[in-house]
Amino acid sequence: MEATSDLEFHADRVGEVTDEEYVAVTQETFVGHAIDDFRDFEPVSDETTVYYLYVTDNAGRLVGVMSLRELLNAPEDDVVEDHMVTDLVTIDADADPEFAADEIAERDFPALPVIDDDGFLVGVLRTEDMIEVVEEEATEDILKSAGFSFADVESSRSSAILESSVPKILRLRLPWLIVALAGGLMAGGVIEQFEDTLEAVVALAFFVPVIMDMGGNVGTQASTIFVRGLALGHIDDRNAMRHFAREGLIGLLIGLIIGTIGAGAAYIWQINEPYALELATVVFVGLVSVCVVASVVGYVIPWIMNKLGFDPAAASDPLITTVKDITALLIYFGLAAVLLAELL
Repeated sequence: MEATSDLEFHADRVGEVTDEEYVAVTQETFVGHAIDDFRDFEPVSDETTVYYLYVTDNAGRLVGVMSLRELLNAPEDDVVEDHMVTDLVTIDADADPEFAADEIAERDFPALPVIDDDGFLVGVLRTEDMIEVVEEEATEDILKSAGFSFADVESSRSSAILESSVPKILRLRLPWLIVALAGGLMAGGVIEQFEDTLEAVVALAFFVPVIMDMGGNVGTQASTIFVRGLALGHIDDRNAMRHFAREGLIGLLIGLIIGTIGAGAAYIWQINEPYALELATVVFVGLVSVCVVASVVGYVIPWIMNKLGFDPAAASDPLITTVKDITALLIYFGLAAVLLAELL
């Protein structure tokens, strides 16, 4: 039996969040003696639950495991080696905590033994312990989605944001803001190309902020949901395409609803103008298109960034903003130029 150690969150390896409260015996131990060890076990924390008996060789290497039910059903004069399970599922002490959380969730075990590179038992990883680790990691990724990419967020995310030097803050925030600036300039170039259309139907300008803001809101929602799903292990190579398709459908449904409301407002607003119906159609198609595009790129761009080895949380929003703004304006003004051609 081992003493406990405090859990440390923002850990880089499983060994830092391993619980050392467990019951272990050698393989020659009689079942009756192992049961006595369970009875004598007094965890430091009242919330600690021991699910398994871990069996080691005389050197301390993990060789088997028994559930408490299996232990109590075995004859007391048998040795544990005769009843232990040797097909072991273990976690390496140097593994990433998020990988360990995925493994526990996939195996649906309440606890997994943690071993070092030589196979020595160093502790156990419990589901209840990993919940807090995963929540901390997910919160960290959500924080990064605002554009922060701190190398040492483990020490204190809040103090890092508030107390870092001005050059460091600029170095961390400016690159992605420059990307957003470039996207804004490109969007301005798109508007310039449709200057004649805008001059002929000034009302088109009224709805540009609506189109762009709605795309930004939908894209931010999508990317935030994706980054959290990626951090928690809910999205991976096996189900990514299904999530992409589903998000596209959700974006379409959102676009149809928002587009109908926006088109109705545009028609009523400009009802005395001869082009009211055409303008409403342009607004409708523009809103539907931008919602679909923003939803899809809100998933696809973080995924691409992740596959390329970049931080998906920090890099995604500026790129999503650029793509959806340019796409939305091209669709909006392009359709307006076609439907309102007689006014040009």
